[in-house]
Amino acid sequence: MWIVLGAALTTTNWLSFPEAAAQGLKAATNGPRSTVLNVELLAGADGGALHSQAWGQVFDKWGVSLIIRRGLVSDKPDLKEKTVGTLRYVTLIGRLDRAGDLEFPGRAFSRTDAAALKEWLDELQTYGVQGTPSGKPLWGLSKPQFEELYAALSALNEEEVKGATIPVAIERLKLPVKFPFRWSTKAEERYRSLGIETTVRQPLKGFTLATTLAVMLNDRGFGFRPNRLPDGSVELVGEILSDDPLDQWPVGWPIQNQTPLVVPGMFAMANIELDDLPADSVMEAAAELTKTPVLIDYATLDREQVQLSKVLLKHPFKKTTWSLALRAMLVPEKLN
Repeated sequence: MWIVLGAALTTTNWLSFPEAAAQGLKAATNGPRSTVLNVELLAGADGGALHSQAWGQVFDKWGVSLIIRRGLVSDKPDLKEKTVGTLRYVTLIGRLDRAGDLEFPGRAFSRTDAAALKEWLDELQTYGVQGTPSGKPLWGLSKPQFEELYAALSALNEEEVKGATIPVAIERLKLPVKFPFRWSTKAEERYRSLGIETTVRQPLKGFTLATTLAVMLNDRGFGFRPNRLPDGSVELVGEILSDDPLDQWPVGWPIQNQTPLVVPGMFAMANIELDDLPADSVMEAAAELTKTPVLIDYATLDREQVQLSKVLLKHPFKKTTWSLALRAMLVPEKLN
């Protein structure tokens, strides 16, 4: 296990755990499968003939198959999906009430909500029952999809990528083919503006693939996230670093054990005395003495215009742990 000290963020959010990243520089080419969309409306005992006719005209205009029938006691709103060959069949079962409103699982529409209903139907036509990934937990992936991605990306990076350009570094990672990597248009433009020789800034051999990818992108102002495509496959997209840490894949995940058990070297007692040493040199020394690799959050440092080589740290002679000593030195410099 590894501890990651963001020089501008010394936090457990940067503890690196099994998770990983993606491969390649080309976008996924799988197109959406064909979807057959059917809607069933369960009418009440009063029939609601006038409302049934009105909704029938709306769905006919949209070219969506609609069946209106008398609902049974056992019937309830539902969303169903099944795939046969290259066809995906999506069936919506909803209620048509006396007021003419439609009720589906988690959604309701009146006649004045026709535009919103059409937007939802279009989403189902494109993405299926799971819906669009935008703005959803786990980047819109289902639990099985996320677990598969997480497991597939748990391998350790066996290649040193420091000094390599980012495209070359991604090739060296030998990332899972099932989860291809591509740049978003804006991120690619930003990367090219930095210069194609922009390189990886710190050693990353031995970290998980995702941590390796997340760190080397973060160091240059980028991040990545999974993106579920209409056909159900998943790609990894490199983006300009977001202000919201939940938008993109984290550098690491919360630890499951107590920190001293994960990084014992950081909590072993030692005699520590430092006198005006550059912060980057202190980090290197701490990593070597504790046998705990240390990563730097260069994105934050660059944003705050901080150069570690120009930040001098001191610590009076004291028998303590490196964890406490680093905190004592970094907090006054606002590097915690």
